[in-house]
Amino acid sequence: MGEFGFMAWEVMVARLLMAAAAGAIVGVERERRDHAAGFRTLLLVSVGACLFTLVSIVVAGEVYDPGRIAAGIITGIGFLGAGAIIRHGGSVQGLTTAASIWAVSAVGMAAGLGWWQAVIAGTVLMFLALTLLKWVERRILRPSHPVALHIEVDAARLSLSALREACAAGDREVVSLEISHPADDAETCVVSAAIGYLPPKRADALIEALSRIAGVRSVRMG
Repeated sequence: MGEFGFMAWEVMVARLLMAAAAGAIVGVERERRDHAAGFRTLLLVSVGACLFTLVSIVVAGEVYDPGRIAAGIITGIGFLGAGAIIRHGGSVQGLTTAASIWAVSAVGMAAGLGWWQAVIAGTVLMFLALTLLKWVERRILRPSHPVALHIEVDAARLSLSALREACAAGDREVVSLEISHPADDAETCVVSAAIGYLPPKRADALIEALSRIAGVRSVRMG
């Protein structure tokens, strides 16, 4: 194992810990919003990208191109991110999560190279983009962005007409309304609805109105 003596083990561990911290910081924000790729997923993506980068440095040495493994990381992360993208009727969900996975892998690679300035700057920018800029996106940049609602309903008491009337009340635009059945619960239906953009107060009022409909068990936005 003498060929790996080019880097002290404490330096290697420090880079892996730096990658883990960066992935965890971004993952906390995703976890708080109940996204599929949350704390552990993004932490593992960042650590994995860092470890692959360390391996590429060792394997390449002075003979081979270390960029070949880096290019493979980017391609592999692209497939992983694509799995987070889901289409619900007229709306597409998961694009931000997929982009987060992709960007976190880049931060992990930077950590593997020991470029701590890029790790810090990239982590801060990602966290700000996922938190503060979400307000800008909703209020200024995309005023017509539809609101996604997930409604759990008792299958025996499901009334699509009542749900559609509640969603469309007050001149609200119903972009799509779809029904799915969880594989492990035959007594429950999940209605996914996409509603034309609503201010926060009107969105809260809609959720309250839907919750009062007979058979509705829960209403979740996003």
